[in-house]
Amino acid sequence: MEWVFFCSATAPGLVLTIISWIYKVHPPKSINYLYGYRTRRSMRNQETWDFANYIGAKMMLWVGISTFIAGVIAYFITPRWAMGISAFFLIVAIFAGIFWCERQLRINFDKNGRPLLDKDPSNLG
Repeated sequence: MEWVFFCSATAPGLVLTIISWIYKVHPPKSINYLYGYRTRRSMRNQETWDFANYIGAKMMLWVGISTFIAGVIAYFITPRWAMGISAFFLIVAIFAGIFWCERQLRINFDKNGRPLLDKDPSNLG
């Protein structure tokens, strides 16, 4: 029965990590309403779309890995509450990640989607 608690605590982070890897390898090519990091700011033009999906994949990867680690730690502290703790951590991490992505868009593009700084997402820290 204990393995069920472990799997339920670590599965969200593991699944999100796998999805983020797929998302990073196969990013959406054009602006669409089904797949990708879709916000008003990210969908302004193709340049903001590409930038947002690059950093969105990075954000999802970190959220997935950190949620997996939080689930493992929660399991060893309190197995019966591990799934709830992991789910709570996932929700908080997703909101923090979205805030970070939107902030990066705000820093790098004006309100019309024109670049303010170096627009190459590979130069991000």
